Amino acid sequence: MYLIFPAVKHTLADVCGRLAGVFCFARETHIEGEYSMKQARLYDQPEQFAEMMKRQLEESLQIGVKMTEGEPLLLLIDDKIGKAQISLHDTYRTYMAGGDLNAAVDYLNNIVRSSRIASEKKDEVAVLDPAYIYPALRDEAYAEAMRKQAGGLSAERLPGLREMYLEIKDGLTKVIGSDMLELNPGLSEERVRKLAYENLRRAGWQEPRMRLPTLLDSCRLEVYMHDTHPAECQLLDPELNKHLSRNPYLVAFTNRKTVMVLRADEPMETLRQAQRLAEESGFRTMARRSVALMPSPVSDRVYWVRDGKAGLLPPRK
Repeated sequence: MYLIFPAVKHTLADVCGRLAGVFCFARETHIEGEYSMKQARLYDQPEQFAEMMKRQLEESLQIGVKMTEGEPLLLLIDDKIGKAQISLHDTYRTYMAGGDLNAAVDYLNNIVRSSRIASEKKDEVAVLDPAYIYPALRDEAYAEAMRKQAGGLSAERLPGLREMYLEIKDGLTKVIGSDMLELNPGLSEERVRKLAYENLRRAGWQEPRMRLPTLLDSCRLEVYMHDTHPAECQLLDPELNKHLSRNPYLVAFTNRKTVMVLRADEPMETLRQAQRLAEESGFRTMARRSVALMPSPVSDRVYWVRDGKAGLLPPRK
């Protein structure tokens, strides 16, 4: 079974527009503007949402689509390139948080587009291009689901997050699994990981797209937004981040295209100091809002980085 997903692209303006609501929430005690009222939802139940998506996929692709028994948000398709599974969990969660059906429609359109591309290139689907393999961080539950479905490769990276390996090329994202390695004799799991970091380093350090104030004058927020390839692992790679200050900082890998970093002009050397800054700057709240409102959520966990090593930062009691 192949796991192929659309490599969805969001313009900087679109991402910034969504992030504006996240940051405004953190800086005020109330929500204003478009985020003060959720849009009316047409599909409140997972079964209703999945049935709508299933029907649209069947009509667009002219193939059979089934909902998994007991798990309606996991769709099963059997098309020209073989069997595949489509998870609607993140899309449904984003829809329920804001009531905006546009995100679900965009996701659906990209599934249709990706399926058509994959069908046209069915002989090439299992072939991996070493120049387009990258590491990416995913929630451990997602990584485990990918392992069960298609032998998805992953490695322990941070508490609650695992490192996965993707090929991103020609508008398609392939989750690299053990089945694919069998069809690419020159690649092993160790070789895939090495290639992933070689490609990441070749792409170079990606600067933050936004730098913003927080609720504390001593703290500033950096927002990394990447589009061509996953860049979150650059923050954990000594070769790429060696030019950065060695001062401690906080990081949240909130979405597949968004990483948030909190830097401070005051000490963050102790657990209590780090916890206070995470709470009083609004950083932890912003991480939660980003996961709730932004596309493709990963995790709202906050990590504390000291001497180049990251560890989970528990909430202040």
